[in-house]
Amino acid sequence: MTLFTIITLGVLTHTTFTSARMIGSLYALANGASTFTVGVLMALFALVPMLIAVRAGRWLDAVGPRKPLALGAAMLGAGALLPALFPYPVADIAPLLVGAALVGTGAMLVQQTTIHIVGERADPAGRAADFSWMAVGASVAGLVGPVTSGLLIDLAGHRAAFAALTVLTLATGVLLYVHRAQLPSRSAPPEPTAPRPTFELLALPDLRNVLIAVALISMSWDLQTFMMPVHGTAVGLSASEIGLVLGAFAVATFTIRLAMPTLSRHLREWQVLTFTLFTAALAFSLMPWFGSLLPLAGCAFLLGLGLGAAYPNVMSLLHAKSPPGRVGEALGLRHLIMNGSHVMLPLVFGAAGSVLGARVVFLLMAAVLLASGLKARRLGRQQR
Repeated sequence: MTLFTIITLGVLTHTTFTSARMIGSLYALANGASTFTVGVLMALFALVPMLIAVRAGRWLDAVGPRKPLALGAAMLGAGALLPALFPYPVADIAPLLVGAALVGTGAMLVQQTTIHIVGERADPAGRAADFSWMAVGASVAGLVGPVTSGLLIDLAGHRAAFAALTVLTLATGVLLYVHRAQLPSRSAPPEPTAPRPTFELLALPDLRNVLIAVALISMSWDLQTFMMPVHGTAVGLSASEIGLVLGAFAVATFTIRLAMPTLSRHLREWQVLTFTLFTAALAFSLMPWFGSLLPLAGCAFLLGLGLGAAYPNVMSLLHAKSPPGRVGEALGLRHLIMNGSHVMLPLVFGAAGSVLGARVVFLLMAAVLLASGLKARRLGRQQR
């Protein structure tokens, strides 16, 4: 399977995921659902994948990519179809809740498997560059999905928007069927007499360091997503100005990912992750002191440059540091950490922001990232 085909598969999957989140939340709000109910709905996109990610990764290691991709595409289709078939006034929020769990789990299976395929097929020297192109595709999907979904909702309604997503999932299924012969299949080995502990791989120091970096990057991403609107509102920015600040972050992630295939030829993975941690620390340390659009947009752009550079290098390191035959399990741990962050950290940041204020939360995160950056720099020197 060519890299272009894999990226296309990733774009279709990520577009479905981001669109379903947006359409689902707006559909529930339009029918009078409470903010808490919408929060539960959003959490389901991450909660079920978090609970099964490691087991799914071990299954991927055992059986190869065919079955996880097929199941993931089927779950994406079912999750998009349910809200389209059952009107909200008839079935209430149940189709949205079930659909959220299905879409989130299906997207996790497809994304985890495509990452595994890219890592396995790439030359180690060019692995980060290949993951950079995957990240560019994800950035495109993150922009196209919500914009297109918003237009469809305004023109034809929420159920029609979900129906459009089912067409997208059909395209995913067709793409997989056409290229099925290029996907290897393996027979699962016998189950071990005693199941391995979920966090067994954390005993490996090199892999543990990479997963700690994953946790810090995910925390930083969630912090800017959650606290920037809070801080912007507190300093008097309008909704459109807050949107522009978040847009500056998105533009920066796209820009740096577009440049990463070239940069990865000259920089080692830990050098880039050190840049990520120091840049994020600087951005978070500056944000609390600004209260107008342009300086905050500049901070968000700086943060986007750092966090956007991390993904391809984390993926490359995960493949390099995982034991043979257990890359899928390592990817499952990554998904567990990231989805756990998406579920829990908004609650933690919200509580901390209420007690301490957004400024203190930003500065505490900056201090953690600075200390981690110093550690990453030492690790990079050891690698060299």
